[in-house]
Amino acid sequence: MNSPIRNRKGFTLIELLTVIAIIGILAAVLFPGIQGVMRSAKKNSALNKVRSIGQAYVNWSGGTRNIGTGAWSSGKTTTTSTSGYAAILADGASLDSGELWFVDADLAAEAITVIPKTVITKTGTTVALSAAWTTAIGQGKPAWNTYTPTSRSLAGSTNTPFAWSRGLKTDGTWPAAGSGDADSIWGIEGGHICYGDGHVAFVKDTTTTGSDYFQKATDGSASASYVDAIPATAALCTLN
Repeated sequence: MNSPIRNRKGFTLIELLTVIAIIGILAAVLFPGIQGVMRSAKKNSALNKVRSIGQAYVNWSGGTRNIGTGAWSSGKTTTTSTSGYAAILADGASLDSGELWFVDADLAAEAITVIPKTVITKTGTTVALSAAWTTAIGQGKPAWNTYTPTSRSLAGSTNTPFAWSRGLKTDGTWPAAGSGDADSIWGIEGGHICYGDGHVAFVKDTTTTGSDYFQKATDGSASASYVDAIPATAALCTLN
């Protein structure tokens, strides 16, 4: 007995093209929103990283000691580089996480093969930079600008910066995103600034009228430049 023949009708070319067009429209509408959400998540992650660094410094300093200018080596609390700064906090404040010094959205971090888990290694009482950290620094740039010497009065200050996203210019703006010393992470969108009391702000630029992002070290008045807020003898740590 023969089975009845059933006609199986597939999609027509027009139907397929219609479906593809709808998918394309939906992707075009949703993709920018997804990108925005992902970028916001990366900014929040970066904020938490620099906040952890700032709070570690506040706890370590206690308002009675500071990081001075000079070569870093085991047991010292002086440095002229970000590596030394990270090592001091890793040793003195137990902030031994190399990941805190790099940001996912940073073009400089894309060249790094492996983001280091630690900053230092210890052999007895001797402290040294970890091999993974040294390799990473040789391939890319840390995300944060720091300076030395810091001030003993920095801890607790709401207008004195401790660290900020790489590249902040003295006129209060951030340059284009890139991977060099003077390049920023987020471009002209702005950057993070961590203050002496541990709070962090994401700032488009520090020239906004009515917003006192920095306070002059000389007389306490408002300033748009971080240079006015840090000690007159201070200089940015080299990004290595």
